[in-house]
Amino acid sequence: MATFREFLRYKELSAKDKTFSPRMKEIMRIMRQYHVAQGMTPQKAVAVLEALGPTYVKIGQLASNRSDILPKDYCEALEKLHDNVSPMGFDEVLACIDKSYGHSYREVFAEIDPVPLGAASIAQVHKAKLLDGTVVAVKVRRPGVVEQMADDVAMMKRLLALGDFATTAHKDIILNLGGFVDELERTTADEVDFTIELNNLLRFRKELKTQPGVTCPVPYPQFSTDAVLVEEYVTGTEISDVAALKQQGVDVKALSKQLIQSYVTQVLDNGFFHADPHSGNLIVRGKQLVWIDLGMVGTLSGSERMLVNRMFRSVAFNNAYELMEAVLGLCSANGPVDEGLLLAKMDHLLAEYGQADMANINIGEAFQEVIEVLRRQSLIMSPSVTMLARGFVTLEGLLTEIAPDTSVIDVVSQHVMKQLFDPRYVGEKATTFMYNSAEAVGSAARLPTQLSHALAMLTRGQVSVKGNLTVPEDALATVYVAAGRLSLAVMAAGLFLGSAILCTTDMAPKLLGVPFLGVLGFVGAFVLSLYVLWKTLRTRHRYVNGQSLE
Repeated sequence: MATFREFLRYKELSAKDKTFSPRMKEIMRIMRQYHVAQGMTPQKAVAVLEALGPTYVKIGQLASNRSDILPKDYCEALEKLHDNVSPMGFDEVLACIDKSYGHSYREVFAEIDPVPLGAASIAQVHKAKLLDGTVVAVKVRRPGVVEQMADDVAMMKRLLALGDFATTAHKDIILNLGGFVDELERTTADEVDFTIELNNLLRFRKELKTQPGVTCPVPYPQFSTDAVLVEEYVTGTEISDVAALKQQGVDVKALSKQLIQSYVTQVLDNGFFHADPHSGNLIVRGKQLVWIDLGMVGTLSGSERMLVNRMFRSVAFNNAYELMEAVLGLCSANGPVDEGLLLAKMDHLLAEYGQADMANINIGEAFQEVIEVLRRQSLIMSPSVTMLARGFVTLEGLLTEIAPDTSVIDVVSQHVMKQLFDPRYVGEKATTFMYNSAEAVGSAARLPTQLSHALAMLTRGQVSVKGNLTVPEDALATVYVAAGRLSLAVMAAGLFLGSAILCTTDMAPKLLGVPFLGVLGFVGAFVLSLYVLWKTLRTRHRYVNGQSLE
């Protein structure tokens, strides 16, 4: 079966000859009907997108997560978009399953409930039973949805190519439309390919094994395709049904803390998190908290995860400069950035929240305030981080409903402080330090040779320098000496750190209960440090007395 991107390529080629297709005319008619040319409001945007159909509803839902490029009132309005679609007929559902499998559904399922559990613009879900009696949920993709969404994305690309719409700038909106359409293409391709959600389930389930009492549905890869997803049918109580949970003897406050800890671990430790933590996606089954619907997840790269950790640490330590540095690392600039003003804004935010009771700080709103400051500085935050911000907003909204006295920021602060002493975190930082140290040693070792080449080129007249340059006769010797000392100092630091790490292991042989190699490394680092210090002091003495530095 053709993928979304294959259909998109075909549609892009077709669009060159059919710019004003019937679909294009329909879009223009709806635009005129809502007087889009006369201006846009949040309410009008919602009405237009719903009138344009399922593909554009998905666009609006995607845009609602981009508070870094859209004002708050637009994001809140777009969150209310709904899929106004009718469920597929049961015969059509069975036909879709048969087509995807290449054989009859009866070879996999003993029965399928004809009444859908839910229906949306891309797929609908049915309860079913496998041949061995296992009860599962089956998600079936609507026929033609891949082609339709590819057609709409191709049309948007064509419109951008025809007009000067590459970038839109408004006092409240700064948006790279080309980049937004590219992001829409990636998101849509993931939404319509159920193997992506299957892989999300597999990874999520694996990472949740480190969290006792927290899980997600069991996926069935052997029965899943790009158009059909089969997973465990989860029964239980929705987390927002506090009365029912209390009747079952569930400690709601402890449950809410478990939920926060699970989410914080996903974000700060794994860099892979559920992007839509609302009550409908959280089921309590006995003593287990079950995350469901992994269609929308956020992924932080290694560098993004470290920067997000750094951002939270800077808040915990009330360090405005560190906060600004971390935030800038997560952004791309759409124009000139006034770092002085940005630092003042960060300092103001920290002062404002520093005066508040920790338990009353809403981390989602704080995140949104930072994003608003960045947006007004022409800074666009990484989509995965804005998705994280919206996730925290959703999570805190849920907690306000089920456990108002539970604080997310308390759990985040404790996690960040605990992480500073976690061997995994220390090991990660040590590895980074040793890598950087090795790079520094290499650079220092190459410096004399590089400078020698530069001086040789200068002597031969191969370098053009404007201004007066005086090169002392002993300059090269001085550089060799300094580079040698620098190399030894870095090696001593690396040896000291490596020995410290070795001493935390059970490596044999041991001396007085400590790994012998670790002790040997400490001795070597100490001797090397004394040597460097002695040579430095000796050089300084000779310099003062006008002697050779060698």
